[in-house]
Amino acid sequence: MEFETETIARAVFIINRHSKTALDTRFLYQLKKAALLKLLAEKRAQKVGLQFSKNPKHCYQHSTVLIACQDFLFHLPADKQDLLSLKHLGAQQSIHKKHDFHMSLSRAKFIIQNYTDTQTQTPRKKPTYQSTCPYFN
Repeated sequence: MEFETETIARAVFIINRHSKTALDTRFLYQLKKAALLKLLAEKRAQKVGLQFSKNPKHCYQHSTVLIACQDFLFHLPADKQDLLSLKHLGAQQSIHKKHDFHMSLSRAKFIIQNYTDTQTQTPRKKPTYQSTCPYFN
């Protein structure tokens, strides 16, 4: 399936918005990263620069890469090459753009999974515990 850049950017936006409040964020962030890296490789998105993270880990300030795709801005963790080659833009600015469209999370996941050839999320099995107490057997 071939998707327009605007459709992919909208799907990444929806996934990113939902990943902030999801119970299991790992799969959603994995989809976001895979889509943005593929968009960058295809030159359909551009790295703008580095910005300080709003949520530093373990009290250490770290930088994220600001990525522009259509009218959307996204952040990904910076790697060593990004730190050496991109200009630092300082603190993140709070930009409130009104994106007036509707897309369900399931539709966004479908688009990104087809675009990136990512497999569906396998549900985690809850661990089963063997009780050593005869009362519970």
